[in-house]
Amino acid sequence: MEISNENYRQLEGRAKELGAKSVRLLPAEDIVVEDRTVLKCIFGCNGYGSRVCPPFIPTVDEFKKMLADYEWALLVEWNSDNVFSQEVSENFVKFSTSPPGDEAVKQQFQNNLKTIMKDRKETIQPGVLELEKLAWTLGYNTALATFPGMCTWCATKDYSGVNCAGANGPCHHPTAQAMPYGARGKDGQNTGKNRQPASEVSDG
Repeated sequence: MEISNENYRQLEGRAKELGAKSVRLLPAEDIVVEDRTVLKCIFGCNGYGSRVCPPFIPTVDEFKKMLADYEWALLVEWNSDNVFSQEVSENFVKFSTSPPGDEAVKQQFQNNLKTIMKDRKETIQPGVLELEKLAWTLGYNTALATFPGMCTWCATKDYSGVNCAGANGPCHHPTAQAMPYGARGKDGQNTGKNRQPASEVSDG
């Protein structure tokens, strides 16, 4: 289904109202999906095992087949005030299981982590669901929202952790579920690298 320039502008405008920094439209066939991406879920993500993550969601092969039914994807980059030091950036996954010994670095990591969870819970996750709803009203009734990283709907008030029901109970927010894109094999770094900006998309 073609996306007209008018519809794209509505999606772009709404995304920016919700906190987006930039929005790009690209053919769904340009989304990079790799089997190895899921390894980062299994080894290194505290959210692994939740109801929106493996093994409760489609496998990479199943997702590839589903993705083939889509024509377009909307990539959204969200605004954030999070700033990482080189040390925290290079050791982020490691620090999530083995905190650094240096107290200053430890505090910096914890602040970065809290900001990530805050951004996801307050901006990114509600934002992608609002865009999904708008896409539906525009006639794209198979539109499906995804987001980066683990689900944070059940983050604590101080963003020091996530009280997810996990595999042992029903999801606390079943009507607000969306799958993390990496959990289905999507490579966020390489997807859309060589595409033109969405502002150059013409009417269909």
